[in-house]
Amino acid sequence: MTTQRRLLKFGAAALLLSTAAAAPALAEDSATFARLSNPEPGNWLNVYGNYQGWRYSALDEVNRDNIAGLRLAFAVPLSMRGGLGGNLMSVPLVDDGFIYTMDLANALVKIDVGSGTSGTQLWRVETTPAEQQGRIQGAALYGDNVYTATRLGTVLAAARDSGEVLWENSYIVEGEIFDASPIAIEDKIIVGQAIGDAGTRGYVMAVDADDGTELWRFYVVPGPGEPGHETWPQDNDSWMTGGGGVWVAPTFDPDTNQIFVGSGNPSPAWDAEFRAGDNLYTASTIVLDGDTGELVWYHQYTPNDAHEKDEISSHILYDIELNGEMRQAFGHFSRTGYFFTFDRNTGEFISAVPAQSNIDWTAGIDPKTGQPVEYDPEAEMQRYLINPERGEATVDFCGGLFLTGTWPPAYDPERQLVFNTSPDSSCFTGIRVEFDMDWPVEERFGAQGLGGPLGLADSGYRINATSATTGEIVASTDLAVESRSGLLTTAGGLVFIGDSVGMFQAYDADTLQLVWSVNLGAQLVSPPFSYAVDGKQYIAIQSGGAPNAGGFFGAPSGANSSNLWVFAL
Repeated sequence: MTTQRRLLKFGAAALLLSTAAAAPALAEDSATFARLSNPEPGNWLNVYGNYQGWRYSALDEVNRDNIAGLRLAFAVPLSMRGGLGGNLMSVPLVDDGFIYTMDLANALVKIDVGSGTSGTQLWRVETTPAEQQGRIQGAALYGDNVYTATRLGTVLAAARDSGEVLWENSYIVEGEIFDASPIAIEDKIIVGQAIGDAGTRGYVMAVDADDGTELWRFYVVPGPGEPGHETWPQDNDSWMTGGGGVWVAPTFDPDTNQIFVGSGNPSPAWDAEFRAGDNLYTASTIVLDGDTGELVWYHQYTPNDAHEKDEISSHILYDIELNGEMRQAFGHFSRTGYFFTFDRNTGEFISAVPAQSNIDWTAGIDPKTGQPVEYDPEAEMQRYLINPERGEATVDFCGGLFLTGTWPPAYDPERQLVFNTSPDSSCFTGIRVEFDMDWPVEERFGAQGLGGPLGLADSGYRINATSATTGEIVASTDLAVESRSGLLTTAGGLVFIGDSVGMFQAYDADTLQLVWSVNLGAQLVSPPFSYAVDGKQYIAIQSGGAPNAGGFFGAPSGANSSNLWVFAL
């Protein structure tokens, strides 16, 4: 299906940009696969800054010695949303002094920030009607185009210079949405179907960057005759509502052409008896061949998961020395409550180290298999230490869950540290609900869900610095309120973060001491990023969120003010 989208132009002309405005756009370099694989330090070409998921800026003009001089350079207002409450979680992309982002109304926007003193919207493409807007993710650059995946289940391609919509195709069935930011690899745009909790099947899909033709699709929940289908009940159709949503942009290894995907929990989340079996490939790391979409290897963290343990935190790819040997590895903050390390080529499990205290749902992770020590491969129903089973109303458990999510960690390659945010000990009440296949799709989401967090006021919310080589937490600092912005780390020895009441802060990467802060007065759930124009470094973040969105940890939410904030020395 091809859909017409409304294009709004800003500046001197209605249909064409003025010559002065258009000239810089024509000078932009094409976003080739070579550039995306080795991005320039002054640009931010990928949702994570690079394919490997680092969220690291190699720029160091802004550093620990001069951070006190960081000041607001300019702000750009972004459109307010007109529909459902949600959060502006998009990660802006920056290339040659132009920013590509989504605004709070889920429109794709191009902003000229080349002057360093102001930002000018050049064009805006509306993508989603107000009544269907929700969480807002980001875009992808490839060639001379910019791409986004909409909550309508379409992928849209627009020309970078003019904003003209080149094509828009629909790929979904009823109940499905695209929620994660897309990524571009060679001539493919990779997107994920997210809403597994509504009783759909999550999948990863590649479409042709030229015309949107679907190239391949990998379903997280395999259908009849596909490997892994045998891990679902054969006497009902629970696989059809099996979940496994793909909520977060994957990471990618250009050397091996492998895509690293985190899959969501099985559905229904709390009625594991309805879907007896391991429920592959939910709650897993899934590694796919970039050309074919075929499964290369996987690791499932909680077979027959009954604790809603999505494994949607990004996978951070790095080369590190482990036990005297250089390994191509990746790190992953798991909703089991542990930080996992794997060999990213072979899938060999290397280690799992607690990332939180008071993990009580399991006695630990098996050092050989990387799965909970209670896991019995011969059993259809897994018996972890705490199990939400039918017959009781609720169950309380501690460990994981809000340790990870759509808010990304950051990796400092110089220090070989991974920075993340989490409650120190997250405890929750799960509601045991017997699932009914006859429920309408719109009633399934949350019907089997979480009662609410317990005791988090006492557990504390914090930033942790975790060693990529040992998995141990080497530094930690408490935060006053919850943060879901994700983090940015820089070559200047700084870690940047935003929080739910509008505080934008910087911490020393070695000590995690607070070294700079400013109150923006608006909820920050979009990750910070950094770029340079004419050699000058800028630190930036977007604000925007629904009132009280994300107030899980007793933190008041900031006002629903949507802006791009840009700072410089």
